[in-house]
Amino acid sequence: MSKLYDIDESGNVLVTYSNSEKNGMKSEKSKTPLPKAVLYAFLPAGFPHTVTDDYLAYQTFDSLQAFSSSITNLLANRAILEGLGVGNASQTPTTALLLQIIQDTFSRLATIMFAHRMGQAIEPECKYYRFLADIFNDCSQFLDLLLPALPLLPKVSVMVSASILRSLCGVAANASKATLSAHFAKSGNLAELNAKEASQETVVSLMGMLAGTLLVKLVDGKAAVWCWMVVLVGVHLYTNYCGVRCVKMRTLNRQRATIVFREWLETSTILTPTEVAQRESILFHSRGNMSSKTGEYRGTADFGGYGDVMNFKSWGSHSYVFDTEDYYMGIWQWGPNFTIRIAVKEGKRSVNDPLVAWFDAVALAYNFDTAVLRDGLGGAGHYENEVPNDHRMGSGIVDRETKMAVFEALVAKGWEIGNAAVETRSPVRVRVGSAINVKEPAAATEKEGGSLLHTPQATKKD
Repeated sequence: MSKLYDIDESGNVLVTYSNSEKNGMKSEKSKTPLPKAVLYAFLPAGFPHTVTDDYLAYQTFDSLQAFSSSITNLLANRAILEGLGVGNASQTPTTALLLQIIQDTFSRLATIMFAHRMGQAIEPECKYYRFLADIFNDCSQFLDLLLPALPLLPKVSVMVSASILRSLCGVAANASKATLSAHFAKSGNLAELNAKEASQETVVSLMGMLAGTLLVKLVDGKAAVWCWMVVLVGVHLYTNYCGVRCVKMRTLNRQRATIVFREWLETSTILTPTEVAQRESILFHSRGNMSSKTGEYRGTADFGGYGDVMNFKSWGSHSYVFDTEDYYMGIWQWGPNFTIRIAVKEGKRSVNDPLVAWFDAVALAYNFDTAVLRDGLGGAGHYENEVPNDHRMGSGIVDRETKMAVFEALVAKGWEIGNAAVETRSPVRVRVGSAINVKEPAAATEKEGGSLLHTPQATKKD
């Protein structure tokens, strides 16, 4: 009988089995060195095969930023205690309690409002919001340092502002971390990955508290505290930036989709998630590069409802309004700038309709100075100053077969186009025709003011 082995998800041998006629079956457990065993206690089982290749780099920088953040938290908390009157005989516990109640009230209200307003945008822009969360946190800590020197009324306003910033940090950090964890987990190990990350943060925070305790005892002067805060916050933001910078997201948000589609328009090349991660910006996240290929015109694009496309008017601008099987789109230009509005139709093709629309918007922007200004967009009306009553139509400038071929190439490069997240608000869809049956567009009478669009006699299919 040949030898048999028990192995883990990484292929490491756990137990070796051998059989002989004299001694029967024997088993021998593999010995794991102590440092390696301790390391495995903080890493997901089967590491590195059960996580993405950017997991270790991100967690390294994340641990470094958590260490520096733990120290700054101690300095800020000492200032908060001084601001609440600890060590001051003239301050009463009741005053401190009332200040804390006011602070918590505004903090919780801010949490609810921010989650309602920005919750939809955090997942597609998780790298941006992960970094923004730490900016909020660091700003709140600088405000905390001001508390001991302020009288009562300014102190209340500063405490409220700091608590609001911390609540925004909590919402943005927790939501973005959930998205990043889902990205790192490869084999259905999301729960274990989060548990191990909590263990890592516990150890790092403990080390930061020990180092911070020593620093707090040694640093007492105001100038020294502010100097240390500036240094530690600088380290905190830099390591956090490096951490989110090395993440290679496989989903297409607006910026990543714009980078990929523009590269294809320019070179017919499909970029990989790794290549796009090197190009994307963390701070300027939403617009991407919506300039024309000559750089003469610059623009933005956004999603909305039917009214956003048809009723948007800009004085003195040229207007183009057109229709495809997937969406309505309007383009307005003033000087070297333009804006694009997209309204996606309900249930026409697939969940990729917003990505299809964004593809055409990027192509529109890329060819703005030629295809639009010279010839009009695929038969679209070229109008000055206002959108006309007949709302003439056109078609997209990239045919559907080409787009489908590009999407297949994206999947081959490792992109998850089924999870495309180019919409940063609650999706709005336009139902064409009957309120119940949406299979065939029904002709509609145009009401005064141009709120309904009639079905054109010759709408091109892309």
